[in-house]
Amino acid sequence: MASSTISSKVLCVVCNKGKGSFKCEGCLRMFCPKHSNDHRNDLSKQLEEIVVARDLIQQTLIQQMEDPQQHPLVKKINQWEQESIVKIRQAAEEARNRLIKTTTEYTNDLKKKLNNLSDELRQSQEDNDFIETDLQQWIQKLEELKKELHNSTTVTIQEDSTPLVSKILIGNQNTFDVFERVCGTAEIKENGCLVVKN
Repeated sequence: MASSTISSKVLCVVCNKGKGSFKCEGCLRMFCPKHSNDHRNDLSKQLEEIVVARDLIQQTLIQQMEDPQQHPLVKKINQWEQESIVKIRQAAEEARNRLIKTTTEYTNDLKKKLNNLSDELRQSQEDNDFIETDLQQWIQKLEELKKELHNSTTVTIQEDSTPLVSKILIGNQNTFDVFERVCGTAEIKENGCLVVKN
């Protein structure tokens, strides 16, 4: 008879003793008085850790509400902005350099033609060696140089339709929406530990 009494006794899951056992309603395990107190202390420590984690989340949330510019995604946008500015400045500098090179080559060519005409005029004037046809020819050359000088706008600026900087987009997607889109309709059960597909 004594053996049947011992076998029906529920033992502490820690020390395997049966004196004054208490059942924890949360984990459904049995504890002796000493280990019941230890278990309760462990639960209190876990609760404190949860409170600390909640406090950290609350502190981060308050900081983001007080200074939204410090949000990590705002910082990412700021970085994108700075990188975009660098790209635009670099493209503008390259365009300026190409324009200066092109216009310099063009004006150097005009200067060379004008110098040649100036030498020809000076020499003819010094030698007093010119006739009406020479005068007509020089007038024509001067008119051509004047046209070239005023029509130096053969250089044009065109914008490339390909964007230099990619546009930044803001999306807001709930993680549940992502879950539903990937897995279809389902139910979450047993405190988030089990997913049952509908």
